[in-house]
Amino acid sequence: MIFKDINEIKSHIKTGIPLPCYFVAGTDDYRRRSVVNRLAEIASGKSGFDMHKFSGNISADALADALFEVTFGGGRRCVVAEDIPFNSISDREYKKFEELVEQVCSANDATLILTFGSVDTAPKKEAKKRDRFTPLKKLIDKRGGGVMQCDAPAKAELCSIMEATARKYHCTLDRGLALYLIDRCGADSANLLNEVRKTSEYRGSGEITKADIDLMTSPTPDARIYDLAAKISAGDRSGAFAVLEELRTVGEKPSAVLSALSGAFIDMYRAKTARSCGKTKADIARDWPRAYARRDFVIDKAMASQQRYSAAALHACLDILLSAEQSMKSTGAADDVILDEAVAKIFIAGRENL
Repeated sequence: MIFKDINEIKSHIKTGIPLPCYFVAGTDDYRRRSVVNRLAEIASGKSGFDMHKFSGNISADALADALFEVTFGGGRRCVVAEDIPFNSISDREYKKFEELVEQVCSANDATLILTFGSVDTAPKKEAKKRDRFTPLKKLIDKRGGGVMQCDAPAKAELCSIMEATARKYHCTLDRGLALYLIDRCGADSANLLNEVRKTSEYRGSGEITKADIDLMTSPTPDARIYDLAAKISAGDRSGAFAVLEELRTVGEKPSAVLSALSGAFIDMYRAKTARSCGKTKADIARDWPRAYARRDFVIDKAMASQQRYSAAALHACLDILLSAEQSMKSTGAADDVILDEAVAKIFIAGRENL
């Protein structure tokens, strides 16, 4: 059985009836582990006496010993195996895993949960590179097991989860600020929930404010790039290059910084154009729904920053950023140097085109 989305997975868990084998993968570590824990609970009971956990390069024989041992209470056994490196084991060992899946699905008196944080499936053109995961998923599906993918929730669902978490701490979190948290801290659900808990505990009760979030949460590199754009638009040369150095320290690629910086100046150019036509923040959100849906704070920043530039200056800045992107893709110059030069040129363009 292939589960199409998280709702199908939740519905299956609610039945309380375990399947003999599961393949659970996903980039969202918090969601994946939550699903695995719930599956293990319905398979072996809350006591956990009949459950075993393994990680890494475990053999099929070791898993078989745990799956088919005699239990103290006569209940269903459950084995969780995480991140087995199927693409690097021998053909003989992989064949044993296939036989184990066949055996556990036929007996149906135990549950094997294979779980992976990431699955390396090789492109078809790389014929020499193994892909054991795709045939393994097909086998589990064919023999009556379950195949589940637990990737990051959509923004709307993430917001609902964060709002519910805040309520547990007797606080409220506005949807707009929940979206601000995602932009500031990234979309990893485990990290976001930790930030909401931390902020809620600081607030104590009542409505969480933007000031609370700015004080208590740690911004991702993307959020620091927004700070870079703000430093540039404010004419803070030393502050801008300090942010650049900080981004390098945390390993952010110059191309990623340049891309996000370009986005910030595009936002300002849109705001400048809208203002010149007598349009409002609501008009901007309506004209570019994909870019600004429930992200009013981005428009607010753009509206405030665009006032420091003329239309000619913003046009010149966008030309500089485009030229820098082309240089990164086509020249042998160091990307760090290209980025630094682009930022310096933007300062000059802003002053010369007032």
